[in-house]
Amino acid sequence: MAATAAGDALNEFLEHRWWAIALRGLFAVIFGIICFVNPLLAGLSLVLWFGIFSLIDGIAALIGSIGKARRGERWVWLAVEAVASIIIGVLVLAMPAMSIVVLYLIIAIKTLVTGILLLLASVKLDGEHGQGFMIGGGIVSLLLAAALFAAPFLGAKILVWWIGAWALVFGIALIALGFKLKSFIRK
Repeated sequence: MAATAAGDALNEFLEHRWWAIALRGLFAVIFGIICFVNPLLAGLSLVLWFGIFSLIDGIAALIGSIGKARRGERWVWLAVEAVASIIIGVLVLAMPAMSIVVLYLIIAIKTLVTGILLLLASVKLDGEHGQGFMIGGGIVSLLLAAALFAAPFLGAKILVWWIGAWALVFGIALIALGFKLKSFIRK
């Protein structure tokens, strides 16, 4: 009985706030459209939000490390992390376009290393133990790395499009949910 009452209360709460859910969906759809119409603007906005987050996170961690130091706890590594986060936040905010390129080059380096290591590891496997899959994974990783090295902005654009597609689907689902909830409002 209590679970049913709690469920009914939640349902009623959501029904009367249907518009907030639909509005959240509308903003997601608008952002998704921006991702497709102007991927550079969307990518820069994501980078700027990351920069702001890094800066605020670093300041909060620095305050936390000072509190730990006052209590006699270990604080040095938290302070190092805090300063690194603050520096990253400042750099990202000062050079957002460069930050996008650096991020994709880091991804390219990671996929290059992964591809090489998979191919090297595949030498030790036989066909029964998935050698072909490991070789395939290595080759795909090397191809992605090559594409990202060749055109880092293209890689950024594709990632923004994926985020935009997610935002569109997510936003449409929230709008549909909001209007479905509206239909339950008791008059």
